[in-house]
Amino acid sequence: MNLFSLAPQAPFLDALATAWLRRAGGDPMAVARGVILLPTRRAARALADAFLRCSDGRPLLLPRILALGALDEAPLALAGALDLPPAVDPARRLAELSRLILALKGAFGAPKTADRAWMLAGELAALMDDAEQAEIDLARALPGAADAAFAEHWQQTLRFLDIVTRAWPAWLAEQGLMNPAARHVALIEAQARAWEADPPDVPLLAAGMTGAIPVVTRLLGRIATLEHGAVLLPGLDQTMDEAAWDAIEATHPQAGLKRLLDGIGARRGDVQDWPAPACTVQPGRAATLARALLPAASLDQWTAPGKPDIAGLYRLSPADQQEEAAAIALVLREALQTPGNRAALVTPDRDLAGRVAAELARFGIVADDSAGEPLAHTPPAVLLRLAAAALAEKLAPVPLLSLLKHPLAAAGLSPVGCREAARALERLCLRGPRPGPNIAGLRLAVGHADEGPARREAEALLTRLEACLEPALRAWASVSTAPTTAMAALIEAAEALAATDDLPGPARLWSGEEGEALATLLAGAMESLPVLPDQPPRVIPALLDALLDNAVVRSRRALRGRDGSEHPRIFIWGLLEARLQAVDVVVLGGLTEGIWPPATDPGPWLSRPMRAAIGLASPEDAVGQAAFDFTATACAAQIAVLSAPRRREGAPAVPARWLVRLDAFLAGSGESALPAHPAVAWA
Repeated sequence: MNLFSLAPQAPFLDALATAWLRRAGGDPMAVARGVILLPTRRAARALADAFLRCSDGRPLLLPRILALGALDEAPLALAGALDLPPAVDPARRLAELSRLILALKGAFGAPKTADRAWMLAGELAALMDDAEQAEIDLARALPGAADAAFAEHWQQTLRFLDIVTRAWPAWLAEQGLMNPAARHVALIEAQARAWEADPPDVPLLAAGMTGAIPVVTRLLGRIATLEHGAVLLPGLDQTMDEAAWDAIEATHPQAGLKRLLDGIGARRGDVQDWPAPACTVQPGRAATLARALLPAASLDQWTAPGKPDIAGLYRLSPADQQEEAAAIALVLREALQTPGNRAALVTPDRDLAGRVAAELARFGIVADDSAGEPLAHTPPAVLLRLAAAALAEKLAPVPLLSLLKHPLAAAGLSPVGCREAARALERLCLRGPRPGPNIAGLRLAVGHADEGPARREAEALLTRLEACLEPALRAWASVSTAPTTAMAALIEAAEALAATDDLPGPARLWSGEEGEALATLLAGAMESLPVLPDQPPRVIPALLDALLDNAVVRSRRALRGRDGSEHPRIFIWGLLEARLQAVDVVVLGGLTEGIWPPATDPGPWLSRPMRAAIGLASPEDAVGQAAFDFTATACAAQIAVLSAPRRREGAPAVPARWLVRLDAFLAGSGESALPAHPAVAWA
């Protein structure tokens, strides 16, 4: 088998690009011949940059670089792919599942409102995706999943899960559609069969996979047996003895690679070393972390001779989240003092990423935050959410003022003029007894005020506000309304509110990356919402929040009004974005239990034993992947700073289990602890 592994301290993508160029022997056409398969789009884009670095900026014809998660977009001849039904649109899937849930009318504990049904539909979709990636037939597997002692309760759950075992497959067949996960699995299987039947006569390299679903494991196994094929694994531990290797549990950093090799039918001895370029990171750091995180059954190896190598490793223990963000920003800023150095914050904590980005802005640094920001927190989405809350509460003082003081709210005035009129309205009638509902109640309250400029200004604002909100006030006045009607009226009202004295509302509301992303999401939702039954207006704000849940956007709002752009040497990465990438200085932020590693949740449907009984992945697999990300990120930089705040959200925080393990290992080896980074004192 053509299996290879790269040492964890080597820059993965640079090593891949260097070896590929060396194999081509200076022939530019040989460089372009071949296919490289990587796990993510981000890694594919980063590999193109690595080729540029390794060729000293010379123009190159690159090989075909593909992302495993985007085979639908790949220009490959997928055998049978054109015969597959299209994937169902995600918004339509959630809407149809919500319709099926609401049709139960509360039976088996099903929710009765669209907002809660939409969230539960997301959980059902996740269950189906997990099962399809694991190639499990839920209709056959679920009835025998529960222990007999829980049979009565489980039968109730099974009747609810008829939605995914019976009703949903029937709907897909009727519509001629597939679940996205099922189609992705079919595409990968089709490509594996195509390469097996007609092996490519150009180099084919699959690189960077650390754990795999069954169909990807089969694909990698077939690539490894091809004459021109190869599989490159990142950071396989070849120093661990066989007893420790066999004792690896799901939460260990090497657990994903072990499952992958077992699925291929290979042992570590079958894996060859990939040629690595010279690097400045000490190889002893990877060995130290590997010893510290040995499986419990092999902890006697801690007493083996050998001094731990912790050169370049630092600990950051800030008091709270804000001090952590300030200290991390200073670490990144200090890295720029060395010419050419690149630095990154790697964290799954989006709140920490936002805080660090704000702190970096104090130095005039706009960081490349590759994970983006939640769409629900962008200005146009916030305006829609505030408008929905104000309408649902019949223009009560607090939601009304929040809406009128939003930067995008103008109601045909200038933004400054709208806020001045809102303050006049607030002083006249919103600081005392609560006025009556809707515009009529506000007019009555303003009418009791003394005549004067403030009253005339407030009355003029109410007139404009009534004109803007009239479609929504009319649609939301009934006891129940169709969600699509209520949402359309809300969008119309938001566009009218966003209009200024010189710009139309749509031009302001839908501008920029965040406006475009919101418009795209709502356009898809508006096509799907008609299947839902009528809902009380009070449900619409929560339904809007459910629609926006988990949606992210890469906004360049911070760059507006600046001369420069994102800093070319400072990055903020999530765990997925950081995989396979390397910088000179890295900060691993948010290393607390529940954040990194994540809390393990088997989901609302199946317990851990039940998931194991039907063959679904264990929730602890996510901890093992997070552990691999921790060790790989900490090993691939000259300086690695491990940050764990002592308190989170006002409560004591528990450091990540890997930090506790590392401290215990160092204490037993005669080292007091990791040296503290001075950035907390700087902050």
